[in-house]
Amino acid sequence: MAAEGDALYPEEFYTDQEMSFRISEIIREKAINRLREELPHSIYVEVADLEFRESTSANRTEKKRLWVRAFIITERESQKGMIVGKGGEMIKAIGQAARKELNSIFDWKVDLDLRVKTGKDWRHNDRVLKRIIGN
Repeated sequence: MAAEGDALYPEEFYTDQEMSFRISEIIREKAINRLREELPHSIYVEVADLEFRESTSANRTEKKRLWVRAFIITERESQKGMIVGKGGEMIKAIGQAARKELNSIFDWKVDLDLRVKTGKDWRHNDRVLKRIIGN
Protein backbone atom coordinates (compact mmCIF):
# COMPACT_ATOMS: atom_id res chain seq x y z
CA MET A 1 0.00 0.00 0.00
CA ALA A 2 1.33 3.43 -0.95
CA ALA A 3 1.77 6.11 1.68
CA GLU A 4 -0.81 8.88 1.73
CA GLY A 5 0.49 12.01 0.02
CA ASP A 6 -0.05 15.68 0.72
CA ALA A 7 -3.50 17.08 0.00
CA LEU A 8 -3.71 18.83 -3.36
CA TYR A 9 -6.86 20.78 -2.45
CA PRO A 10 -8.30 22.25 0.74
CA GLU A 11 -10.21 19.71 2.83
CA GLU A 12 -13.61 21.30 2.04
CA PHE A 13 -13.08 20.70 -1.70
CA TYR A 14 -14.19 17.30 -2.90
CA THR A 15 -13.71 17.92 -6.64
CA ASP A 16 -11.88 20.24 -9.00
CA GLN A 17 -14.83 20.33 -11.41
CA GLU A 18 -16.74 23.54 -12.03
CA MET A 19 -20.19 23.68 -10.42
CA SER A 20 -21.94 24.16 -13.77
CA PHE A 21 -20.16 21.08 -15.19
CA ARG A 22 -21.24 18.91 -12.23
CA ILE A 23 -24.81 20.14 -12.51
CA SER A 24 -24.96 19.51 -16.26
CA GLU A 25 -23.54 15.99 -15.89
CA ILE A 26 -26.06 15.08 -13.18
CA ILE A 27 -28.95 16.31 -15.34
CA ARG A 28 -27.55 14.47 -18.36
CA GLU A 29 -27.21 11.25 -16.35
CA LYS A 30 -30.82 11.46 -15.19
CA ALA A 31 -32.00 12.09 -18.75
CA ILE A 32 -29.97 9.21 -20.20
CA ASN A 33 -31.21 6.82 -17.50
CA ARG A 34 -34.81 7.63 -18.35
CA LEU A 35 -34.54 7.92 -22.12
CA ARG A 36 -32.56 4.70 -22.46
CA GLU A 37 -31.62 3.86 -26.04
CA GLU A 38 -33.83 6.48 -27.66
CA LEU A 39 -31.59 9.54 -27.38
CA PRO A 40 -28.50 9.11 -25.19
CA HIS A 41 -25.98 10.15 -27.82
CA SER A 42 -28.07 13.01 -29.18
CA ILE A 43 -28.29 15.15 -26.05
CA TYR A 44 -26.11 17.37 -23.95
CA VAL A 45 -26.92 19.75 -21.14
CA GLU A 46 -26.02 23.41 -21.03
CA VAL A 47 -26.29 25.36 -17.79
CA ALA A 48 -27.38 28.83 -18.91
CA ASP A 49 -27.71 30.57 -15.52
CA LEU A 50 -26.57 30.01 -11.94
CA GLU A 51 -27.71 32.45 -9.31
CA PHE A 52 -27.53 32.42 -5.53
CA ARG A 53 -30.65 33.77 -3.89
CA GLU A 54 -31.64 34.36 -0.30
CA SER A 55 -34.98 32.95 0.76
CA THR A 56 -36.93 33.69 3.90
CA SER A 57 -38.78 30.77 5.42
CA ALA A 58 -41.81 30.98 7.71
CA ASN A 59 -39.58 31.42 10.77
CA ARG A 60 -37.78 34.34 9.07
CA THR A 61 -34.48 32.49 8.80
CA GLU A 62 -32.66 33.43 5.61
CA LYS A 63 -31.16 30.56 3.67
CA LYS A 64 -29.05 30.52 0.57
CA ARG A 65 -30.58 28.82 -2.48
CA LEU A 66 -29.06 28.07 -5.85
CA TRP A 67 -31.29 28.80 -8.82
CA VAL A 68 -30.25 26.99 -12.02
CA ARG A 69 -31.61 27.33 -15.55
CA ALA A 70 -30.43 24.48 -17.75
CA PHE A 71 -31.26 23.26 -21.24
CA ILE A 72 -31.29 19.68 -22.45
CA ILE A 73 -30.20 20.10 -26.04
CA THR A 74 -30.97 17.58 -28.73
CA GLU A 75 -30.06 17.46 -32.40
CA ARG A 76 -33.48 17.28 -33.98
CA GLU A 77 -36.73 19.12 -33.38
CA SER A 78 -38.56 15.78 -33.55
CA GLN A 79 -36.60 14.53 -30.50
CA LYS A 80 -37.81 17.28 -28.17
CA GLY A 81 -41.16 15.56 -27.65
CA MET A 82 -39.47 12.40 -26.37
CA ILE A 83 -37.57 14.41 -23.77
CA VAL A 84 -40.60 16.43 -22.70
CA GLY A 85 -42.84 13.36 -22.67
CA LYS A 86 -46.60 13.11 -22.60
CA GLY A 87 -47.95 16.03 -20.59
CA GLY A 88 -44.40 16.99 -19.59
CA GLU A 89 -43.97 13.80 -17.55
CA MET A 90 -40.46 12.93 -18.78
CA ILE A 91 -38.90 16.38 -18.28
CA LYS A 92 -40.56 16.53 -14.86
CA ALA A 93 -39.10 13.14 -13.85
CA ILE A 94 -35.64 14.14 -15.09
CA GLY A 95 -35.84 17.42 -13.18
CA GLN A 96 -37.04 15.79 -9.95
CA ALA A 97 -34.28 13.16 -10.01
CA ALA A 98 -31.61 15.76 -10.79
CA ARG A 99 -32.91 18.12 -8.09
CA LYS A 100 -32.85 15.30 -5.53
CA GLU A 101 -29.20 14.47 -6.23
CA LEU A 102 -28.14 18.13 -6.45
CA ASN A 103 -29.78 18.84 -3.09
CA SER A 104 -27.88 15.92 -1.57
CA ILE A 105 -24.44 17.11 -2.71
CA PHE A 106 -24.71 20.87 -2.20
CA ASP A 107 -25.06 22.71 1.10
CA TRP A 108 -28.01 24.72 -0.18
CA LYS A 109 -31.36 23.98 -1.77
CA VAL A 110 -31.30 23.87 -5.56
CA ASP A 111 -34.15 25.26 -7.66
CA LEU A 112 -33.93 23.84 -11.18
CA ASP A 113 -35.57 25.40 -14.23
CA LEU A 114 -35.12 22.69 -16.86
CA ARG A 115 -36.00 23.22 -20.51
CA VAL A 116 -35.46 21.51 -23.86
CA LYS A 117 -34.19 23.04 -27.08
CA THR A 118 -32.72 21.97 -30.39
CA GLY A 119 -29.08 22.45 -31.37
CA LYS A 120 -29.16 21.28 -34.99
CA ASP A 121 -26.33 18.82 -35.69
CA TRP A 122 -24.43 19.90 -32.56
CA ARG A 123 -22.30 16.71 -32.67
CA HIS A 124 -20.68 18.04 -35.86
CA ASN A 125 -20.00 21.54 -34.52
CA ASP A 126 -16.41 21.92 -33.26
CA ARG A 127 -17.24 25.04 -31.25
CA VAL A 128 -19.99 23.25 -29.32
CA LEU A 129 -17.87 20.14 -28.77
CA LYS A 130 -14.94 22.18 -27.42
CA ARG A 131 -17.26 24.00 -25.02
CA ILE A 132 -18.73 20.70 -23.79
CA ILE A 133 -15.37 19.09 -23.08
CA GLY A 134 -13.97 22.29 -21.61
CA ASN A 135 -11.24 23.12 -24.12
